[in-house]
Amino acid sequence: MIDIKKFIQIRKAQKLSQTDLCHGICTQSTLSKFENNGQVPSLKILNQLCDRLHIEVGYIINRSDEQRITQLLFDADFAFINFDYTKILNLLSEVSEDTLKRKEDQVHYQFLRGQYALKSDRNEISALFYFNNILTTKDLPKNDIYRLLALNGCSQIYANQGEMQKAEHYYSQVLKNIKSVEINNPLTTLHALAILCDASEFYGQREMYKESNSLLRYAYKIGTEKHVIFYMARILLQQGVNDIAQNKNKEIISQHLHDACAFARINRNNITLNKARKLIKNLDDVK
Repeated sequence: MIDIKKFIQIRKAQKLSQTDLCHGICTQSTLSKFENNGQVPSLKILNQLCDRLHIEVGYIINRSDEQRITQLLFDADFAFINFDYTKILNLLSEVSEDTLKRKEDQVHYQFLRGQYALKSDRNEISALFYFNNILTTKDLPKNDIYRLLALNGCSQIYANQGEMQKAEHYYSQVLKNIKSVEINNPLTTLHALAILCDASEFYGQREMYKESNSLLRYAYKIGTEKHVIFYMARILLQQGVNDIAQNKNKEIISQHLHDACAFARINRNNITLNKARKLIKNLDDVK
């Protein structure tokens, strides 16, 4: 059975309208009937739609209880994007950790628990417990996205505590492995971009601009290639901040900051928008 709800979530996560997705593949009516009425199009059309979303058809097919659990974890991840912590807790309560058989689901669950502890409960000790469970998971590849998310979480906690050497230790591992992650689905894309934004901001604050700019360039590359604009405002804002600190050409700085404003307006990211506007004003005041 095809999980239409999951298909729609993926499309919306990539900020694609029905018109954008079906252009050159099928009519909007065909896509609308699929999403709203469950009328599955031909396999050829479905394959083309999934290709444009950078997923396999099998990714939206439910086959067993394992797929149901994966879907619950997937839904919880997207709830984080919308800061819907009540929904996250409700979804995680439907998952029994003891029944998780796949390593991917186990580390995914640990990550979500860690994130919830960090972002909702503000409990850094509990968050570190869950993140360290991931980092000590046997035979987990160094470039596993959940291992990198755990490293990112640990780094943020230690940075908040003022323990910058520890934070940099964890981020150095992120720096070594983030570019070898296989970006093969929308969720991994969003996770990778979140890590890249956090790490680039950390290195920028540490005045390690070579590392920060390298991460920002890679984040921008992923965003443009995968047609994901959710993190573009943060990427461009940090690039502008780095440019200012490095005394780059004023026109280049201005372009990055104005582009950051444009993406921030699209994503309704008022925090980033206000930061970029303030920097633009300061830039204009400099004669």
